[in-house]
Amino acid sequence: MGTILVTGFMPFAGLPDSPSQKLLPTVSGLTIGDHTVIAEPVEVKLSALSGTIARLIAEHRPVAYVAMGLATGEPVLRLETTAINRLDFGVADNVGDRPVDGRPIDPDGPQGRLATWDAGRLVRAIRDGGYPARASHFGGTHLCNATLYCALGAMRAEGLDGPMGFLHLPYLPEQVVRFLDTAPPEGDQAPMTPRALPSMALADQAAALRILLETLVSS
Repeated sequence: MGTILVTGFMPFAGLPDSPSQKLLPTVSGLTIGDHTVIAEPVEVKLSALSGTIARLIAEHRPVAYVAMGLATGEPVLRLETTAINRLDFGVADNVGDRPVDGRPIDPDGPQGRLATWDAGRLVRAIRDGGYPARASHFGGTHLCNATLYCALGAMRAEGLDGPMGFLHLPYLPEQVVRFLDTAPPEGDQAPMTPRALPSMALADQAAALRILLETLVSS
């Protein structure tokens, strides 16, 4: 039996919860085909990211790897196809690190790396299951993009050619409820802070993730 690695980020930016971390228990230990899902949380910490990803890949040697993170304000599931070798954070990581100069993730690495999953096929399978999803060709310049970039490099370094990509998730409904409930009585000041944001229930995200993993393995 092989291993399917799934990782999700812990809460960040002062939020008490994270959809990607909450999804991990829904797939941890699942058997899909001849493979077992290993689900691991990842710190929101730039200085540890590359080493953590490399360690998990070396330890589990996955036949497939799906990394997950939050895309604030995204209305649907978003499957990333491309990682660029750039860091430019709108929000600091959980230890206050916030590069804003577009510095490279890896000064010796290529300018970009392409995800090795078939995003179009996976999007089609998720939509056929009744869940909204789309392919995306730019994952930003925060830790989600860096995760995809580092993971693709680590998979190649370990001689692993299985499919790998990054899944961006919407907010959970309870997160948006909390944003609305914590708005100041006098209203947000300009520039307006959006609070009525798109969301997707955890059960729906979990069902879509299961479809993604099953389709990934079958390919």
